[in-house]
Amino acid sequence: MTKARILPQNDSNSSRASELATVRAQYVYDYSYGVPVCAQFQERDKASLLWTLKVLRALYKNRSNTDAVVKNTGWNFQKPLPHKSPAELAKDLANKDMKALFAYYNPELGQIQPTGRPKSRDDYQKIFQKEPRPYNADHYLEDAYFAHTFTAGPNPMMLNRMLAPLPNFPLNDSVFRSVKGFESDSLEQALAQGRVYFTSYADLTILTSGQHPQQPKYIYQPIVAFARPLQSNTLTPIAIQCGQSPQQHPLLTPNDGWAWQIAKGTVWTAHNCYHEILTHLAYTHLLIEPIAIATRRQLHETHPIHALLTPHFEGTMPINFLAVTKLIQPGEAVDRVVGSEKVSNYAAIAKYRLAFSFKDNYFPKRSALYGIDDRKALPVHHYRDDAAPIWNALHQWISAYVDISYPQELSVQTDTELQAWAAEISSAKGGQVKDFASNGGIKDKAELIDTLTMIIFTAGPQHAAVNFPQRTDLSFIPGGMMSGYRVPPQNKQMSEQDYLDFLPPLDVALKQCQSTSFLGSVYHTRLGDYGNIFPEAPIQAALKNFQNTLKEQELKVQAANKTRLSYEHLLPSRIPQSTNI
Repeated sequence: MTKARILPQNDSNSSRASELATVRAQYVYDYSYGVPVCAQFQERDKASLLWTLKVLRALYKNRSNTDAVVKNTGWNFQKPLPHKSPAELAKDLANKDMKALFAYYNPELGQIQPTGRPKSRDDYQKIFQKEPRPYNADHYLEDAYFAHTFTAGPNPMMLNRMLAPLPNFPLNDSVFRSVKGFESDSLEQALAQGRVYFTSYADLTILTSGQHPQQPKYIYQPIVAFARPLQSNTLTPIAIQCGQSPQQHPLLTPNDGWAWQIAKGTVWTAHNCYHEILTHLAYTHLLIEPIAIATRRQLHETHPIHALLTPHFEGTMPINFLAVTKLIQPGEAVDRVVGSEKVSNYAAIAKYRLAFSFKDNYFPKRSALYGIDDRKALPVHHYRDDAAPIWNALHQWISAYVDISYPQELSVQTDTELQAWAAEISSAKGGQVKDFASNGGIKDKAELIDTLTMIIFTAGPQHAAVNFPQRTDLSFIPGGMMSGYRVPPQNKQMSEQDYLDFLPPLDVALKQCQSTSFLGSVYHTRLGDYGNIFPEAPIQAALKNFQNTLKEQELKVQAANKTRLSYEHLLPSRIPQSTNI
């Protein structure tokens, strides 16, 4: 039965404070990972049984593909496939032992003997025995696809407009004009018109290169530049420097053959490591968790904001528990596939999650800050084009909800629970979320609306945008690398064998396919579906408007996908309510 929602200043329930104190005692922050997570989640935080069934279905398909790889390739893995009887699997399920189920259905087989090195690029195709081959398996060498991953891939927020040449990146007019499509253009003109974008991975200098059991692996800190030709709507990659120092790394262009392909691989390695460690884990999962903890601790279950946010936290704490206790542990999936060493990964997560500015990453503000909101300079940007209407729809729905819940402006300032909630989230002894609201409270309804929009956008649409492309864009390793296996090119004289030596071994390719295919396959709940928790007519009307807007956006995305390389990760029907996988 839905409980009546009431602000604390209007509640005659004398036990409200003590009830909240009881719940508060159940939720304690754990800082042992360098960022605040929950020491112990509760039953109310778990996803429904339907989530478990969807996970098991995805894991079963995952295991079927792995079985076929072992059977059909003849590769000699270090470890045998684990086997359990139906009774043993039923026991794991009855005990809700998800770690044991993951270990069985997504097994670690170790290295391929004697080296697991590919004999040809076609060996990577053999990973897809029962999993569908993704689009990039046929297009990963194409520059157009490389550029596409920066506007529609798993990490589509990294482009930054170049306003002037960078001091440590010697891109000049001669280099610019040497690239096909820019022969009659000029760098000065392209910069003035805002048609040049870049991404630098200087932040990844905190990472150190890791070690595969059979050979060294590498993480890189490249700089990559893109530009839009005058006669095109899409970006073209024009230059890559495989490190931050121009003295140590030559500037490479599409004219440089296999050296260029390796250079693109160094960019993908950095780009996708940044995605897994920061964009995905730190900036969605580990950003939402402390907000969920504070919501439990500071907002009574009858509080209107507690009611609004709870569906957007379903399953977040349990899935994060699995991530920090299994996925990112030594020898597990992240450690196996990324090029960086595990201790430095933890350091990066802690440093950059705590430095992440909540307000600066509101979708409209970030888009303007990085120059991707300029549709004249950048006509096609799949993530931007599909995310903006969803942010706006969320903002409109939350505005209506807040106006109904807080009829007077003063009621925000006098809401003691709301103020304590916001203060705890930004506190050094609480959630440690930088620039959350007023860094100590909520000043007015406008700030509350923006804050709630960012929370829900991050938990649902943003997580969908960075999670589900893992299957489509990262499961085929040459087109979604997270580690390199040789130093970057020191000159332009590279061969196809050099490129093959650069690619990860086949055991890493299988592990990456296992992990990303699973993570990108579980869709649970749907944005805008709140069930019957809002029976009041005014809220129902506002919610109906939101749901109708999402339906209209669904049709617009479907129409857009007929004229562009399809991008389905922000179809409203594919956006879960919460970060639950």
